[in-house]
Amino acid sequence: MEDKFMSLVKGALLHDIGKVVQRANDNPTVKKHSEWGYEWLKDNLKDDLAAMAAIAHHYTKDDDYALNNNFGLIWYQADNLASKERKGREKLQEGEWHSEITLASPFSRVNNPDNPEESPTLAYLPLFLEKIDRTTATESPCSKQDYKRLFDAFETDFNSHEIQKPPSLNFLLMLFEKHFSHVPSITMKIYDGLKKEEIKEKHPDISLFDHLKLTAAIAGCMYRYYSETYPEKWNKNELLRDEILNISDAEKPYLLIGGDISGVQKFIYTITSKGALKSLKGRSFYLELFTEHIVSKLITALSLTRCNLIFLGGGHFYILSHNTPKAQEAIKEIKKGIDEYLFKEFSGRLQLHMEAEPFHQKLFKNSSEVWGKLAEILQKAKKTKWKGKLQDILKPQMPHKECLTQYCEVCFREDIPLKPLERGVNRVYDAICDSCKCQYELGEELKRISEKEHPVLYRFDLEKSEKDPETLTIKIESSKYLLQGGWDKEIHQDASAVYRINDFTAKHYSHPNSIYMPIGFYQHKDLEELSDASPVFGLNRIAVLRMDVDNLGKVFSTAIPEEHKTFSRMASISRELNKFFKQYLNTIVEGKNVEEPTDLANRDVKSKGRMLTIVYSGGDDLFLIGHWLDVTEVAFDISNYFRKFTGNSFITISGGIALNHEKYPVYQYAREAEEAEALAKKNKNTPEDKTKNSISIFGNKPFKWVEAEKIVERVRLFTKFLKPAERHLAVDEKRLPSTFFYRLLSLSRQFNEKGVLILPKAAYLISRAKFGENGAEDSLKIKEVIMTQNVNQWKINETATMWTLMLTKKGGGEDAGE
Repeated sequence: MEDKFMSLVKGALLHDIGKVVQRANDNPTVKKHSEWGYEWLKDNLKDDLAAMAAIAHHYTKDDDYALNNNFGLIWYQADNLASKERKGREKLQEGEWHSEITLASPFSRVNNPDNPEESPTLAYLPLFLEKIDRTTATESPCSKQDYKRLFDAFETDFNSHEIQKPPSLNFLLMLFEKHFSHVPSITMKIYDGLKKEEIKEKHPDISLFDHLKLTAAIAGCMYRYYSETYPEKWNKNELLRDEILNISDAEKPYLLIGGDISGVQKFIYTITSKGALKSLKGRSFYLELFTEHIVSKLITALSLTRCNLIFLGGGHFYILSHNTPKAQEAIKEIKKGIDEYLFKEFSGRLQLHMEAEPFHQKLFKNSSEVWGKLAEILQKAKKTKWKGKLQDILKPQMPHKECLTQYCEVCFREDIPLKPLERGVNRVYDAICDSCKCQYELGEELKRISEKEHPVLYRFDLEKSEKDPETLTIKIESSKYLLQGGWDKEIHQDASAVYRINDFTAKHYSHPNSIYMPIGFYQHKDLEELSDASPVFGLNRIAVLRMDVDNLGKVFSTAIPEEHKTFSRMASISRELNKFFKQYLNTIVEGKNVEEPTDLANRDVKSKGRMLTIVYSGGDDLFLIGHWLDVTEVAFDISNYFRKFTGNSFITISGGIALNHEKYPVYQYAREAEEAEALAKKNKNTPEDKTKNSISIFGNKPFKWVEAEKIVERVRLFTKFLKPAERHLAVDEKRLPSTFFYRLLSLSRQFNEKGVLILPKAAYLISRAKFGENGAEDSLKIKEVIMTQNVNQWKINETATMWTLMLTKKGGGEDAGE
């Protein structure tokens, strides 16, 4: 890529570095942040052209470079468009420069989706992310010493000796995300003459990282747009001041590209139970990889950078691009090539829907129009799936000559060659197609590298690479991808790109095309097959958990007030959601670094981890599978930390759990968990109740999270009357009759299903127990929850009792309570 283009984009990405330098300085006000930034860039970046961005993005009448240079105009205008959330502030009376201001969570701008007039309280983000429950209700000032510590850490990483100089753009992107995600992009604290609620509306909530990344994306688009639209003037270095600063209302220099892969559910879940865990993991990761492959191709074809990648996750992506005939043609060509590949490789089961919506620069301030239009055309495209391939789809296909008597044991295809899959002396499959074999092996690799501290994904573009790796790889079009547990010097040198998975270690970014890649892929070290998770504790069962964010469409369409729907804020909220489901989820699910993981049977989750795996996570949803107790408990941890992550009680998450035998078909698990999740989202306490915020557990019983938490507390109460045994809890018959919880479950069902008067029977049940030996407080509590006519208490009792009985099972095949 051209040196001048990269200098322009780097300059845009680094233009406000002076804000951090200034805040970390002992005498911050002796110079403007632009001067602090320019001096630092001159000394450290070794790119004089890029360093000019620090000064040029705030040009004045005396600034000849900014006024009389196209790069200066682009930096100025890109910064202006990326900071539209600040417009209107200059008309207010401001307080003095306030360097200690704390960044508010971008979710603080999301109102109640069911009542958009109701706004949340501000939630604040600490400058340093030291715990995963990151938001706080009170603002803790960011001191000069805090900024010194932050900038020292940044400079240490920046000067890592393994990194090539000048540093690559992707390396800088990773560093900025690592260090500046919680740094406010501005330090104005507006308070003079304003009411408390008005101050809240003006509090900064866009991070320096998000502002700089978007500025760089816009600058890259402008370079391409003006160099392609006005080639003669551009090549002669003629000034394009009016063209850049005063574009007409009819001109639409920008494109928002959206991509969505359809057919994902069937692709992942329509598989046999044999070898299901590896196939599930492999297929899910393949889709993640495939989406990244498309994004990488697009960015390369458009001659842009990863700054222009606005969002990538859950089979979706959005890219900010320039709107020129060349760009439009590149998008069409890539879509055509991807469609041909998918149709040939998967017989039409997967399809890429990709559209691009042109827009005027004014929509950077209120971007809901462009996002809404793009969503509409994507939805329309999904309704005409494979419109140009109908003849091929309807054409009768004879089985492959090798498939006259068999089909692929994983995907059931019979139109392609099959072969057996063996591991040592064991035959895993008698007949499997190459695609399913590759995805199964990918699942094996994911299990292997999940135990490594710094896994790596290498990409080889076969048209450019000198070597075609012979080790296990997955091929997509003319590229191959290789998973490794760590760095490999020989492979590293020949790779076209190196993806560092969940890795913010600066010295690991020595490859000129190193890319940070967050992935939710936790898997317990002892979990090889689903059968390994079944006998962990209590009842032998596997469970699936599906969860997603409630009302996400409303969150972006109506819950964010019009004045806050800037492009930067919409992008920031999307990125933050993706961060939770890709980056944070690994920690929450494992349980080891969670302060107080839900651990009802005291199994020491903090040291042993959870016997489950993430099948997929990203965007706004997740799918987990593993031991029923681990899956159920972690659902509560996810809900708890999601609330702490957003700091906004109006942004909620709902889920459903399906539970069955280890040999139960995976697609049935997926379907039943989906039905349970849908049931949770329809859960209403009253006809007027519009909130979702629920979980369905054990027999599709939906509860609001606040009620579900009471179930957990009730189980904790019940287990105080049990004793530990090998891999289960046992009734202590010195204190409780062996049938106590079975009788309690029966009474709960009689009350909940038939409204039978049960207090006399409940009193008799209590009379046979020796609660006193457990302490007066616990004895009183259990009597209170049983001797009641309260409907909600008995609903809680039923599910809590079933849960408790499942904990007391010694494995077995029968269901608790039956």
